[in-house]
Amino acid sequence: MSTIKDKIRFNFDGIWSDTYGLIHVVLDGGMFDETFIAERELNETRIRGSDRPALHSVEDSPIQFDMVVAFEDKFSESKIDNIIKWLFANHYKPLYFEGKEDRVYNCIFIGEPRIIHNGLNEGYFTLTVRCDSSNLYSPLITTNLEVITTNKTITVSNNGHLDTFMEISLKKNGYGNIVIESLDDGNSIFEIRDLTDLEDIYIDCEREIIETDAIGVYRYDKIIGEFPRLFLGTNRFKVTGACEIRFRYVSRYRF
Repeated sequence: MSTIKDKIRFNFDGIWSDTYGLIHVVLDGGMFDETFIAERELNETRIRGSDRPALHSVEDSPIQFDMVVAFEDKFSESKIDNIIKWLFANHYKPLYFEGKEDRVYNCIFIGEPRIIHNGLNEGYFTLTVRCDSSNLYSPLITTNLEVITTNKTITVSNNGHLDTFMEISLKKNGYGNIVIESLDDGNSIFEIRDLTDLEDIYIDCEREIIETDAIGVYRYDKIIGEFPRLFLGTNRFKVTGACEIRFRYVSRYRF
């Protein structure tokens, strides 16, 4: 469970909060009150004459929560200027807390931040965190580089709460095809045909993007099957075809 109100240091966009003399604090009295999982809404239709509406889907809202950040020492205009440049980016960036480095919020700060101070350059400010989804993520996981001459089974573990997707990097050795067979998904197959010797391929399975370093070559018409995904638990992929291959992914968590 990703409880954070008891965590003092935080890291945003690769920079720890104490770099700017900041700490994460709680103004609540007594026990901590935190969001357990993201808010959920039901998409349903009332049926005339029935007290049981028809459920169509469950929609999870992006995670959103408030932070209170205090200055350890007196602040100055230059310090606040640097903090604004650091925190208020115009796109999502990773946020995690010390002691919970395995749970990453991909977030942006929104709303109307407020600074509360005593007139002597001492105080704190408030932030509202908005995430890009209802999920938290693990740090990026990268498998070992596998050198395959004919075929090999590669095991990949997804220890999150949800299915997720991989990014695949491979270099073809010799001309020919590469087949990635998911042994835990009904032996589903993803195949790229007619690769050239030493051709570098990047595959984003979630966005269904394929990039090659071969100039003027279009690879989408050389694909057979579906882009592979990672199911919960252990996943086994049989890779056939001479190549060097590596997988990258993040596990997804509900909290």
